[in-house]
Amino acid sequence: MTTLTSRKTKLSWHQVLQAVQELSPQDQRRLRDELAKSAGVYLARPTGSVAAVRRGRRLAKVVQAELVVTANDSLNETMIRLRGRSWSS
Repeated sequence: MTTLTSRKTKLSWHQVLQAVQELSPQDQRRLRDELAKSAGVYLARPTGSVAAVRRGRRLAKVVQAELVVTANDSLNETMIRLRGRSWSS
């Protein structure tokens, strides 16, 4: 039986290291490569300024236009086109 809690589970660095060491060498390399891709990614709260809202709406229209163009493609075809073959491997 699974127990669900509303508290976030915090893992220690030791638990993470142990879990990674249990992976095969190939999976460890794949994990390292994926982490390297996201090293420069961070989230920031939007400013809420008029210019930021205008820019967000403009970008949303661009994304909506891309989705209309690719409406006939499958998710895999779209992701391969946008991100390359690494999406499906």
